[in-house]
Amino acid sequence: MPVKPRIIGFIACVLCGSGLLQAWGDKGHRIVNGTMLRTLPPELRAYYAGREDFLRDHASDPDTWRNHDRKESPRHFLDTEVYGGAEKVPLEVEQAIQQVGREEFIKNGQVTWVIQDRWKDLVEAFQSGDRDRIALATAILGHYVGDVHVPLHSSRNHDGQETGQRGVHVRWETGLVERYVVESELKVRPAKVDPDLMKAPWKWLRESYVLAPKVLASDKEADRTTPMDPNNHRGTRKEGAYWTIFWAGQRETVKQRLEQSAESLGDLVLSAWVRAGKPLPK
Repeated sequence: MPVKPRIIGFIACVLCGSGLLQAWGDKGHRIVNGTMLRTLPPELRAYYAGREDFLRDHASDPDTWRNHDRKESPRHFLDTEVYGGAEKVPLEVEQAIQQVGREEFIKNGQVTWVIQDRWKDLVEAFQSGDRDRIALATAILGHYVGDVHVPLHSSRNHDGQETGQRGVHVRWETGLVERYVVESELKVRPAKVDPDLMKAPWKWLRESYVLAPKVLASDKEADRTTPMDPNNHRGTRKEGAYWTIFWAGQRETVKQRLEQSAESLGDLVLSAWVRAGKPLPK
């Protein structure tokens, strides 16, 4: 199983006033964590009163952990092809390791199992009644939930490297979001408790896998009008009509995945609170 971050110790670091982590907030992850609050019932949302900015500011903390933990990167994705496709990814860690071997299991990502672990952290946080711990556990869980909803996080061709489309990952996940997404325009339903919620990350992964080819196709269509800048190896600097065309092809997908991420996170938060016994804020 993936190694859990030491949440309590990390909270202590955050509360000591470290400003480094707050500088890494990515717009997409901030949107997911912030929009999630709109899905919660009032009695649960009260836990986060005064901590709304905290949820956003720490939405991308797991990305910073990659700088000092070499095991962190595979926790953000799952290359489903190693299992024969998204439909064949096992629910159990032991079965996954048996199917592909421990080395391939580690190398090809574990985001679905990480979501399960971080949800358990949130249950424990609610049981503790510590609102700072609850806020941080929610922010961290939200990061991985957002990641599993990104189509290219489900595929070995995660950056278009196999199709001559390098940079498509950041163009979709950051470029389109930064340019076009308005958080207030996103629409989300109220959170609900799903008895099979711990299986849901695999459903979200399958949905992402289905969408990945469409992301690549839209990028390729847009790129016909704006050839790759040879001085920009990451492919993030595009000219002309590229962004307009790419957005036209991916507008609904980008908005839907952000909305779904926020709803999924809301379901997880509500379910964690219910599992903890519905404690009320102190």
